[in-house]
Amino acid sequence: MAGRYGFDTLNGFMLGLALAVGVANWFVWALIPSLILYGVELILVGLVIARALSRNINMRALENRRFRSVYDPVKRWFQLQIKKFKERKDYKYLKCPYCKAQLRVRNQKGEHGVRCPKCKDSFKVKI
Repeated sequence: MAGRYGFDTLNGFMLGLALAVGVANWFVWALIPSLILYGVELILVGLVIARALSRNINMRALENRRFRSVYDPVKRWFQLQIKKFKERKDYKYLKCPYCKAQLRVRNQKGEHGVRCPKCKDSFKVKI
């Protein structure tokens, strides 16, 4: 593997997508759609192998950076939603009315004074 690109985030995503297409193909009983899904799965696996064995490291890294510019914000949004759900009993999430930053406030009844750490503005919130 000396001089080859190897495995990165885009390859992992495409491999996971190929696995998902393969699992979805188990539930397709018609011949033509099943063959199409099988072809898509083979193409994805072929792309993963081709990217991993590529010697054009700069181009593969550029592809990965472009993918990560879309993938990372989506991943962070899902991680925030999971965190909100896990902490729903202890904390309330709200946005600063001035700079729209995400804030976490203890979930205690009453009116609280909140200071945004990003813009340093204070405001009242009723929980």
